[in-house]
Amino acid sequence: MTIHRRPVSRLPRHLAALLAVGMTTATALLPARTAAAEATAPSAGPLEARTTVLFSTPYVPSGCYRIPAIVRAVDGSLLAFAERRIHTCADKSHMDLVVRRLPPRASQWLPEETVQGSTLEAPATWGNPGPVVYRKLPGAPATDAPDGRIVLMSTHNPVDPATPGSNHRTAPRTPYVLHSDDNGVTWSPARSLYEELDDPSWGHMQTAPVHGIQLTRGAHAGRLAVGVNYRAGSKFGLMIAYSDDGGTTWRKGAQVEYPPVARQNVGELSLVELANGDILVWGRQNTNTGTPEELADPHRVPHRSIAISKDGGETYHSGYTNLPGFEAPPIQSASLRTDATDEGDAYNRILASAPSVNQEPRIRPMVRASFDEGRTWQGVDTPLDSTDEGVQVYGTNDRSVTVQECACYGGYSDMVELPHGDVALLYERGATDYRSEIAFVTLDDRDLHTPSATPDARGRSALVFDGVTTTRGMYGRALAFDGQRGRVQLPYRTTPVLGPGDFTVSTWIRYDDGTRDQAIVSAYGQDGERGVSLRAEPGGDRIRGVVNAADGSVTVTSTGAYADGAWHHVALRRQGGTVALYVDGLRAGVASGAGGAVIGDDPAPIYLGQGPDGADRFHGSMDEFRIYDRALSPAELARLRTSNTNRIPGLTAHLPMNAIVPPGERSETGDDR
Repeated sequence: MTIHRRPVSRLPRHLAALLAVGMTTATALLPARTAAAEATAPSAGPLEARTTVLFSTPYVPSGCYRIPAIVRAVDGSLLAFAERRIHTCADKSHMDLVVRRLPPRASQWLPEETVQGSTLEAPATWGNPGPVVYRKLPGAPATDAPDGRIVLMSTHNPVDPATPGSNHRTAPRTPYVLHSDDNGVTWSPARSLYEELDDPSWGHMQTAPVHGIQLTRGAHAGRLAVGVNYRAGSKFGLMIAYSDDGGTTWRKGAQVEYPPVARQNVGELSLVELANGDILVWGRQNTNTGTPEELADPHRVPHRSIAISKDGGETYHSGYTNLPGFEAPPIQSASLRTDATDEGDAYNRILASAPSVNQEPRIRPMVRASFDEGRTWQGVDTPLDSTDEGVQVYGTNDRSVTVQECACYGGYSDMVELPHGDVALLYERGATDYRSEIAFVTLDDRDLHTPSATPDARGRSALVFDGVTTTRGMYGRALAFDGQRGRVQLPYRTTPVLGPGDFTVSTWIRYDDGTRDQAIVSAYGQDGERGVSLRAEPGGDRIRGVVNAADGSVTVTSTGAYADGAWHHVALRRQGGTVALYVDGLRAGVASGAGGAVIGDDPAPIYLGQGPDGADRFHGSMDEFRIYDRALSPAELARLRTSNTNRIPGLTAHLPMNAIVPPGERSETGDDR
């Protein structure tokens, strides 16, 4: 029988009891631990001094706090939301939606308040907080909602008073929305979104649980968007809900349903607006079947899935695809954009927070960054002294330590950007159970392992990751790659530096490692998609250039690998559909049949020193990298090689590679905008 859900009236708001660990300063003093807790306490890390426990449950599983979400109000206040699960820690049991607030310039969080709750006589589930702050943006649709309104999505389902601590799995759930116009001090009555977002055939649905976003680019600037997932019979559903009037009314947007299969079982969604205006949907992948070896390998059993919407969340441009290589168990994960080149930043950066071991239990909570719009992410297994990795926020990051020794369980999380570019993480954690407490920690650029930069003569900076240093170059200084971690990523451009027409890619290389093939340049292409690449392949005694274009693919090779420790100039040129490879001014190979665009709808970045999948790291030095939007003549190539001139027309990218600028510092040329 189908149960048709009806809205319920809002019950009075009340203050929840303040637990003993409630009040600490924003920068110090965790609550005292018992002797038993000390025995399994995680080793103190550099972030503990900046960690505050906001919600704590000393008696798990007899009630707990779960499902954190956080936003920053326009006055600077921070609002940390959670579910207060009253009787047990079960999902869909009796729980209230609570908040703690840190006023602007304050050092202490205010006591917990109940935003939405029920009574013991009429218990209910109020949960899945999904807050988003509405701003009135230039050119956005006019609304009655004031600037700075905090819109809070949530869900409700009834709970049997006889078993309030049970998981009421089959109870129908209804979405609600409420708002605050005074930065979270008071809240409006909750309003049912049953008619707008619900469906009587759905047995379960939930908003968030994580902050929503407001679009700032393109035709839908000003729009609010949140993720929704639901159960429709035997199928799972994934939806984006959006509002164009400041959260007053909501519409169903992009929507897909699919049967639960072993390799496609997506759940809780987090949204990010990309620098080109698209929405990246960052989804939980619940795959948990396979051998122990398969489950431990994030490339074989991935636990994140992604999709793209190009119309403001109204439809999906691409379906959900699994993202290999992001090591995490099946769990919710928050995402947050912090930097965008179209807003004047030197690079694009999106953060994601999640435990960082690919199987249960949920341990080692970590924040990782993507600098290529969510395509690839910092790893978790690189050496401890490497900054080319995410930051583990709880417990030792020594992966040889056992789970019991680490005592670093971590669960659901959310993030918010703070003034001056710092980031705050609100996350579940505990020494023996990730549901023990919800902690707040602040992270700066150094904590986040922000890469260095090298100035781009065209006005931005390329990212330089660990494993790259400076050395004597062909002209001035050069960059030296260690063959293990080192790589460089060109700055994102809204206008591609390699387009549908002629081009020339030029650089100097010096290497003597003949033991393995190595990537010099990898532009755009990944998994057989369109792109351009240059590789040193001593195993085949050659330099190889590949152009994979809309109208065909060609490969050109030299007759030697040039792995002799001397500097060599290498250039790949396309003129019409003909591709030529030049080494030291001489044409080493030529082939025809690669016309049209070399960039697809969803391009990978341009890398120096690694392949598009992070493999085949270059072991040697590189200097004076350039791209032109035309085919240079042999005379121009000779002039470039002998004089290193910048006066040849058509230059679209140029890395002199003379310096590496540490994170947080500006280059002398002012390129780090």
